[in-house]
Amino acid sequence: MCPVCTNRSGSLIMNRGSRGVFRRSLQLLLIAGGVAATAVSPVRAVEPVATAQAMQLADGTWTVQGPGFRGSRRCGDWLVRLTNARGHLSGEVSHARANVPIRNLVLMPDGSFSGTAPASFARSRHAHASTISGQFSGDSVSLTFDSEHCPPRHGTATRRATSG
Repeated sequence: MCPVCTNRSGSLIMNRGSRGVFRRSLQLLLIAGGVAATAVSPVRAVEPVATAQAMQLADGTWTVQGPGFRGSRRCGDWLVRLTNARGHLSGEVSHARANVPIRNLVLMPDGSFSGTAPASFARSRHAHASTISGQFSGDSVSLTFDSEHCPPRHGTATRRATSG
């Protein structure tokens, strides 16, 4: 008799010997699944440890500023102010006599950050869209200010503690 046969209606029929093979195969499959889950578990346990080592940014304000390019009306003086208050990083860009909040400002665990300032029109002046990126290191910050129509500009600053 065959280990797995079909009856007249086409349904599969297993004899007693094939049921044992099926059970052993099922047991091996469950054991293999358990081993695979166990192999993945240590990776998940490491993730919170890496997150716990993230940089803790002190409360304060960093003001980075730089001169414009001589002879260029579009690429004038600029200023980026970053503020950290109780773990919330915010900032604004000042250029073309306009102050624009930095949006999507994200601080990564290694201290790097990035954000964007949309184009703005204030006091009859047009401030072009810009991107801000940089790196915190202790009480210092170094950043790159990149606005439309102008080459990237770089600057550094030291934290000024907030009072209160």
